Amino acid sequence: MDVPTIVLVHGAGHTATAWDQTRAELRHPSIAVDLPGRRGRPADIAAVTIDAAADSICSDVEVLAPDGDVVVVAHSAGGVVVPAVAARLAPRVQHLVFVAGLCAPEGATVVDSLNPDRSAAVVAQAHELRRRYRGHMFLPDRVDDWLAIDDPKVANSIDGVNLITQPVSWRGVPATLPRTFVRARRDRIQPRAMQDRLIANCAASQVVDIDTGHTPALAAPRQLAGILDEIAGTAAGQDSSGGIS
Repeated sequence: MDVPTIVLVHGAGHTATAWDQTRAELRHPSIAVDLPGRRGRPADIAAVTIDAAADSICSDVEVLAPDGDVVVVAHSAGGVVVPAVAARLAPRVQHLVFVAGLCAPEGATVVDSLNPDRSAAVVAQAHELRRRYRGHMFLPDRVDDWLAIDDPKVANSIDGVNLITQPVSWRGVPATLPRTFVRARRDRIQPRAMQDRLIANCAASQVVDIDTGHTPALAAPRQLAGILDEIAGTAAGQDSSGGIS
């Protein structure tokens, strides 16, 4: 089996640069992608669909890692997108990794799964954000063409509300595809009960704890890289050193 490339998908309020420190520690080849609506990926940030995001990620993979197996890793809200990525890139995808990753069962939204009592209010908020931020991007490369959002907290709110109100589809993803949930022990955004629900939502076959807050890629990049290298090594049938910690 090929040595897989690790494909890194950022979460809400971030860009691909969130993975820079982790990539520097990885032994496996890796690429980090920007979701649409930020930097060089033109789109209204508040109106990005799961399908558009998955298409963008797959296009980057085809250019940057056109051959061989891949392990797809998503942080937080990026987890909503990766089932669609796995379906499009099958059978290249050998493992899905959700780093404090949001996800939902087939046909459901994250907000319906985690907090159904607030679903209608959050959907209404998403509609209002799409109206208010039409023509906006997070840190666009060309500000002449777009209205710029430069506050990560604002981008985080827009990204999160937009993605958690869209139905997730697992169609085309093999039920046997291994999935790991990296659980952040000190995550103040995802309490343990929520993490347990997310683990069930993505049907994780493995749970790995990491002693950080919500964003291990920034808080403990070396430890996270070790976890990801271990998973990628296992996917390739390698005798990977370092171990999961």
